[in-house]
Amino acid sequence: VKGVKVAYRLFGVASGIPLLFNQHFRGTMDHWDPLLINSITKSRQVLLFDNYGVGKSGGDVPDSFAAWADVAINLVKALQINQVDVFGFSMGGMVAQMIALNAPEITRRLIIGGSSPSYGEGVVAGPDWPFPMLMNASNAEEAENAFVKTFYTHSETKQKLGREWWARVNKRTEDRSPYLNPEQTARQAGAVGRWFDPEKAAEGSYNRLHELKMPVLVVNGDGDIIVPTENSIVLYRQLQKSNSNAHLHIYPDTGHGFLNEYAEMFAAHIALFLDMERVI
Repeated sequence: VKGVKVAYRLFGVASGIPLLFNQHFRGTMDHWDPLLINSITKSRQVLLFDNYGVGKSGGDVPDSFAAWADVAINLVKALQINQVDVFGFSMGGMVAQMIALNAPEITRRLIIGGSSPSYGEGVVAGPDWPFPMLMNASNAEEAENAFVKTFYTHSETKQKLGREWWARVNKRTEDRSPYLNPEQTARQAGAVGRWFDPEKAAEGSYNRLHELKMPVLVVNGDGDIIVPTENSIVLYRQLQKSNSNAHLHIYPDTGHGFLNEYAEMFAAHIALFLDMERVI
């Protein structure tokens, strides 16, 4: 893609419009929950990839989510795919917004999970501790502790579910993409900072959400502390002003990791949203 190697996997039912996945902070295409992915691929194709500087891809992490979106857009075109449905989770949801805004011709439907619009009225910051915990994890034990503690609420039952999710994600050990090194992690953190920088608001999504006319599903858990659930509601309300086919779903009694805790239910929800002639 523009001279840089981009690693991807395209698999599942070999017909219809592929669902393009955009991953969370520090994650690679090997860090999606296999229970979610395998549930989705029973009925459709999925396209997983590592953006520049991530996992098995070359280059450096770009400094803005608009630039990350360009990588995804150009990958789709390089694969000669005319149209995709786009899903972005967490930081990937910010990228997904920019894919849809900058390439609406290839974006049929959009799903934004556990994410936020860029800086704007009503957008709030979460507590100070989760992001540094994720950013500074330097080995497998620290990474497990960081992701389970921040993706799942802190009851004994929920933490057990988190450990089960982590085991699923890491069950396959061959040919895996590693988590980001400190240099590329810092570059990702810089892109997050830029997204929420008032001085960079013009290059973000908040003031352009009215441009999105395709069906959009905004989804989160009701207790997200990494990207506060309030921001999903702000995103939906901004979309609702000009998009009669914008939808919001909040999963109960869960946090940022709602898509893993409710993996099979969320896969069914995705299928319903993507397959209906008109989403209602």
